Amino acid sequence: MSGRLTETLCELVRIPSESGSEEAFLVHAGTLLSDEFRAVCLRDSFGNLVARIPGKQHSREVPLLIGLHADTVAPGTGIRPVIEGDTIRSDGTTVLGADDKAGLAELIEALRRAERFPPLEVVLTREEERGMLGSQHLDYSLLTARQGYVLDMDSVDAVVVGGPTKINLDVEVTGRAAHAGMEPEKGISAIKAAAMAIAGLPDGRIDHETTCNVGTIRGGENRNSVPERVSLQVEVRSLDHDKSVVLAQRMRAAFEDAASSMGATSQVTVTTAYRAITIPEDSEVVQVATVAIRETGLSPRVLTIVGGTDASAYNQHGISTAVLGVGVQKEHTRNEWISAGDMERAVEILLRILRRFA
Repeated sequence: MSGRLTETLCELVRIPSESGSEEAFLVHAGTLLSDEFRAVCLRDSFGNLVARIPGKQHSREVPLLIGLHADTVAPGTGIRPVIEGDTIRSDGTTVLGADDKAGLAELIEALRRAERFPPLEVVLTREEERGMLGSQHLDYSLLTARQGYVLDMDSVDAVVVGGPTKINLDVEVTGRAAHAGMEPEKGISAIKAAAMAIAGLPDGRIDHETTCNVGTIRGGENRNSVPERVSLQVEVRSLDHDKSVVLAQRMRAAFEDAASSMGATSQVTVTTAYRAITIPEDSEVVQVATVAIRETGLSPRVLTIVGGTDASAYNQHGISTAVLGVGVQKEHTRNEWISAGDMERAVEILLRILRRFA
C-alpha cells in the first residue's frame, strides 16, 4: 500500500500552491475527494474548500472535522519529488510540500482502506503559511462539526493540544531625506532609528513559552540618500497571552522612543493574529488520538507548541481540535523530506481514530 500512498503524495506536491496561489490545487483536491468519496465540495468567499464526505458503516450523526492547509511556503513552484528508498524529498531547488500535502495524502489513503468512518467535514484552508489567514476568514456557518483534528505537525507520535497568542507589529519609521554626500546633517535616517530600536529589543526565544522576531525590514531608495522611510514586520508569540501583550507593548514603545530621540516618527500597528488556547488533555479528541498512537507501537507525546496552526482558530470557534503529526521533517526548507514509513504510521493512526468516531 505504501507505493500508492507515495504516488498520491507525489501527485499532490507536483501541483504548485504557494500561499495566495492555491486555486489549481484546491480544484484538484476537490475533484479527487468528490470522485473517490462522494464529497460535496463548497467554497467560501475567501476560497477555502469545505468537503462534506458521507460516512461509511457508521452510527454517528455529527461530522468529524479534518483540517488541512492547501498552501506551501516558497519556493514551491516546479516541485520535483525524489524517491530514495523509504524517503521522499525535494530535488533541492524547492520545498517538498509535504507540509501539508502529506496530511491530505494520508487522509485519502486512510479513507481508501477504512471499513468504516464517520461523516467528515474536510477543510483545506488557503494562506495558512501567511498567518493562518484561511482559518481566520473561514465561513464557519458551513461547519457543523464540534470535534476534530488538524493534520499539520511533524512527528507522528505527537498530539498538540495548545498553541500561542501571536501578535503582529507593522512598523513604519519616517525620518527626513537628504543628500548623503552634500548635506547629510539635514537628514534623519529612518534606518538608523529602526536599528536603534532593534538593538535594544529581545530576540529569538525569550523563555520556554515565548518568542519574538523581527522578520523583515525594508527601507531606503538610493545609496546616496539619507533614508526617509523604513518598514518592518515584527511578531511576538507566547503560550501566555498576557506575556505576549506586555512584550508587544514593550516593542512598540522601543520603536516610538528610538524614532523620537532622533527627531523621526514611528507608526506601529499592533494586531492579534490569534490568541493562546489549550484544550484539556482528557478531552475525547486527545484521548482517542493517544490510544490510537499507542496501538501503533509508539509512545504518544501530548504537547503545547509556540508554532501556530489552524487548530487555534477552530478551537476559538468552539470546535475541540487537536493537531496530529504527518511525518514531515525539515519543513519550510529546500531539504524537506518525509519517510514512507512515517506516512504509513500516520495512516494507521488515522484509521484507528476514524473507526473510533464512526
